[in-house]
Amino acid sequence: MANVEKLQEHLKKAKSKLAETKGTEIEVRKMKKKTKRLARKSNKITATEKMAELKKKKKKDRKAGSSD
Repeated sequence: MANVEKLQEHLKKAKSKLAETKGTEIEVRKMKKKTKRLARKSNKITATEKMAELKKKKKKDRKAGSSD
């Protein structure tokens, strides 16, 4: 499984390539898809880590923490 730092690094590279790309519509569309996919993947990993931390807490503590 890839770690978040590597995904963020790949995402930055993809965004910079997208910004400087002056290719065809198809190439631009592929780059946009790639950046969205990488962003979703990194967000999913961070959310999974957060949920794992919440699961370690007792149920009462989880409810109290979410209302803040």
